Amino acid sequence: MDEKYFLVRVKRTNGTVDKGVEVKDNLDAAYQSYYAYLGAYSHNKDANTDYVLVEILNHKGLGIEGKMWERKIKPEPETVVAE
Repeated sequence: MDEKYFLVRVKRTNGTVDKGVEVKDNLDAAYQSYYAYLGAYSHNKDANTDYVLVEILNHKGLGIEGKMWERKIKPEPETVVAE
């Protein structure tokens, strides 16, 4: 197989998980898509998306780079009952 790279992408929006794999001809193209996907959906960019995972694999299946982001849900403040 020629040197190819695979971009694995997963996101959860409104409770629905979308996933896929893109085939890239070179590492630069894989990184461009990697950062574009993160930029489009992670870090509260899309208010309805609460989970994003991206990973670049080489043609042997070895991970080159990966990142996961999940929206942090603030815990409810504890209610203090006066005695």
